[in-house]
Amino acid sequence: MGDQARTAQVTAMAALLSAPIRCAILQALRSGPRIVGDLVEALGESQATVSKQIAILREAGVLVCRPDGRCREYSLVDPDLVGAILDGLEALGESAARQAAECRARRASRIGM
Repeated sequence: MGDQARTAQVTAMAALLSAPIRCAILQALRSGPRIVGDLVEALGESQATVSKQIAILREAGVLVCRPDGRCREYSLVDPDLVGAILDGLEALGESAARQAAECRARRASRIGM
């Protein structure tokens, strides 16, 4: 895969994960497969909202669906990889927040001098 293709793929995945509801769905599915009703209850969102976001995640190839009687059970295609990505993004966010706070503190100390 070339650099442009790799960049496009990373950008597409970043866009996919830019919606908090989609990240919440992925987090909820880290513990295992769930049906839409369980996700609706866990996330406190409407069934229509959760279903729409699930469709986006399925289209992107992140989720798989397995019929379970009258319900459909959703699970992560690669739970370990999704978990690593979510953990990495959380760590990156914490690090960025820490760096920003330190930068603000240094700036404030220079202004207060």
